[in-house]
Amino acid sequence: MMNKKLQKLEAIRGFSALYVVLFHTLPQKIDVLGINIGILFRFGSEAVMLFFILSGFVIKYTWEKSKDKSFKTYFLKRFVRIYMPLFFIFLLAYFIKSYNEGHLANPNWKTLLGNIFMLQDVISLKPNVISGVYMGNGVLWSLSYEWWFYMLFFVLSKKNKPSKINAWVNGLTIIATVSYLIYPFFINRIVMYFAIWWIGVRFADIYMKGVHFTFKSIKNYAYILITIITLLALNLYINFNYTKVYNYPLVAYPFIELRHFVFAFLAMFASIIWNGWNWFGFNEIFGVFKYLAPFSYGIYISHHYLVVEADYLKYIDNKIIEYTGYILFMFLFSYLLEVVIYGKMKKWVISFYAIKL
Repeated sequence: MMNKKLQKLEAIRGFSALYVVLFHTLPQKIDVLGINIGILFRFGSEAVMLFFILSGFVIKYTWEKSKDKSFKTYFLKRFVRIYMPLFFIFLLAYFIKSYNEGHLANPNWKTLLGNIFMLQDVISLKPNVISGVYMGNGVLWSLSYEWWFYMLFFVLSKKNKPSKINAWVNGLTIIATVSYLIYPFFINRIVMYFAIWWIGVRFADIYMKGVHFTFKSIKNYAYILITIITLLALNLYINFNYTKVYNYPLVAYPFIELRHFVFAFLAMFASIIWNGWNWFGFNEIFGVFKYLAPFSYGIYISHHYLVVEADYLKYIDNKIIEYTGYILFMFLFSYLLEVVIYGKMKKWVISFYAIKL
């Protein structure tokens, strides 16, 4: 049975997945007693930063628990987890497009290959992007970051002593940020964001050592994040004219990077404070979302097609009922995809390669 403390990670994972769905679905203005509560659902990209932090924690935790640290095993674990559900979403996207066009659609091979090789990002929001997301599924931008975080973690963990790995991460992420001020592109953007993912790694390290989560325990890394935030604030000042280039400047370069890092920094300290309060009220607020965790990845990568762009219930003259139907169907699809289908395919890979996934 999962440690009760780690179950909180599952609850946050399930919550974050549903929050991203609501972010992409709900209108920006929802008046309740004269108060616009729609603003509460405008932080979808911040929910993705929570995913990154949680991922860093889980990868570090499972890495330390794993006896087999070969690249083959590590790669297959990550590949199966990310790609098996993702290939089904690629097929879903293509079939929906073909159905809407009434014939076999152009599969857009160039973009598809860009996504398969994890080179995608949001072209409309960032400069010097190699490949757009496949079939307009905006959330796929984060998968390229996640994948290369995995690979970078493996290289750093295998090539460095535990006592030096943090110094390497600190140096690489700051160098990447400085270069980002000069010329932002795919590689330095990924390495810079690795600093957010590494928050989870640092927390996992503290947790496994049995050290108390305190400001002192994370102080040194906080200085690194403050340095990156300062550099990104400078980047915003230098490249402020870009806020006039993009239609949605608050979620675009050069503001979005600063926004992400400030949130990650605040989330890091908020978790320490809440931990000091023994997570008072956590289960009452987030506990129920742990039931979404087993298929939260499916929710995340499928909701663009199954909720945001869905219209098969548009005949229902009630938006609340209509979108409730879309969300329930998305839950069912995601459960079948991630728990049933992926679960069986994972067992096949385990038996074929004789590894423990």
